[in-house]
Amino acid sequence: MGKPVDLQHQMSDPNADQLTTLRAVKLALTRCDRYVPWNTECYTQALTARIMLRRRQIPMLLFVGFKKEEGQSLQGHAWTSCGSYILTGYRADLSSYSINGCFL
Repeated sequence: MGKPVDLQHQMSDPNADQLTTLRAVKLALTRCDRYVPWNTECYTQALTARIMLRRRQIPMLLFVGFKKEEGQSLQGHAWTSCGSYILTGYRADLSSYSINGCFL
């Protein structure tokens, strides 16, 4: 998954060239999810994004979080971000997840 870092680890926002690459990687992951015969879950997409961006030497953070609401089972979620740009796993309720791990 990468090197564990502090949950308050800050990254700078991507520059214009990196943002173009991030959008292309995000599009590739979206297309892959649409056309493969199996379900690619958030964790699989996050690890795939990590591999793709490591090859392109673009730093990113991988987050793993959990939440439990009243009367429901424990729900886990993984997402990746490069600065303020969320590459995979975007949800409107990301702030409701308790971040369990952050990896560089």
